[in-house]
Amino acid sequence: MESRNLEKAMEVFGALLIGEEISLGRGKNAVLYEAYNQNAQVAEIVDRMLSGLNLRLYEYNYSLYLTAGTQNKVFGYSNDELKRMMGLRLNRELYLCYYMIYCIMQHFYSDSATYTFAEYVRTEEVVTAVDMSLSNLIDHLQAYAASELEEKSFRAIAAAWDELPVVSNEETSGRAGRNSRVGYVKLVFNFLILQGLFMEAGEKYYPTDRFHGMVRCYFEQERGRLYSILSRAGQGGTGDEVFK
Repeated sequence: MESRNLEKAMEVFGALLIGEEISLGRGKNAVLYEAYNQNAQVAEIVDRMLSGLNLRLYEYNYSLYLTAGTQNKVFGYSNDELKRMMGLRLNRELYLCYYMIYCIMQHFYSDSATYTFAEYVRTEEVVTAVDMSLSNLIDHLQAYAASELEEKSFRAIAAAWDELPVVSNEETSGRAGRNSRVGYVKLVFNFLILQGLFMEAGEKYYPTDRFHGMVRCYFEQERGRLYSILSRAGQGGTGDEVFK
């Protein structure tokens, strides 16, 4: 192993850890992008270090992005940390937000190969999507839930949503909060903006390259139980895949 390759790999690794942009032909780290993509030894060293720390590297539009792997307690967020960040109190509120995020993902993708070409999404579109998705899920849940606990969990999410008005009585227009469906959607988008996944302009939410890269990575590599259930219930995918 050549020492200069190790040094370059450490530079790439360090820049990724502190969230610096690594893109082709753009910014001070353009040389790091080229090193990772053109030097197999540099790429192998970086990938080994990331794997050892349960981190995922993904690429989109000639840029590299980093995210924590499943159950990463060092670089990821715990449920309690997410609740504090989003102003939530109960786990079922957090799980409802997870569900909304999945519906937002499906506004742009049904899988890694199927992009809807939507440029942006509005709050009211997310409210409608969650309504339709939860209604369809509950209709199929008894057949697709793997356990009684899982069925109860999804019914609790649906109940939490059903209890909410579209906009709270005290408001003339929706704002982020736990008092309405619109408020919850805006809480979710505030979090996604903080994570660099969306930008907001004129009540429209535009996905960033980081969002596109992360979602494609999710559909290709991660997926998970929510994807499995909604696929089988007719919400996306082919329904015949084997998931985690």
